[in-house]
Amino acid sequence: MKNTLHFLKGFTLVELLVVIILVSILAAIAVPLYLHYSETSKVREALGIIRAITISQKVEKIRTMKYYTATGGTASIIFLKKGIDLSDSLYFTFETSGDASAFTVTATATPESGITGTITYDGTNKTWSSTGDITASMLPDAGE
Repeated sequence: MKNTLHFLKGFTLVELLVVIILVSILAAIAVPLYLHYSETSKVREALGIIRAITISQKVEKIRTMKYYTATGGTASIIFLKKGIDLSDSLYFTFETSGDASAFTVTATATPESGITGTITYDGTNKTWSSTGDITASMLPDAGE
């Protein structure tokens, strides 16, 4: 007896459209989350370096009774002399200014980071501020 049932193999147009719609919805959710995660991780790296600079400023204050300044093209050389190697930092450039009573540290996003803005830590008031794409939610609480 010959089998009279024939089964077609493959997907219907409706099934393909459903799959395309589901993949699009997942991509619409995942891509912004990934981009935010990527920005936040770059900011976290900068915060760690700012903390290292802050510690070196405090050591300098104990040694010399004043905070140091490292700005412009020689900043990375001065930081290296203070024990902070910034050669691997691609996403931010760092500067610090200080005198006998106060210091600030500023990190400026580079074009390689894909974000814009600055992070500033005021060592005297122990406050954080930011500009551009760097939001306050990415920064530590005051006093950290």
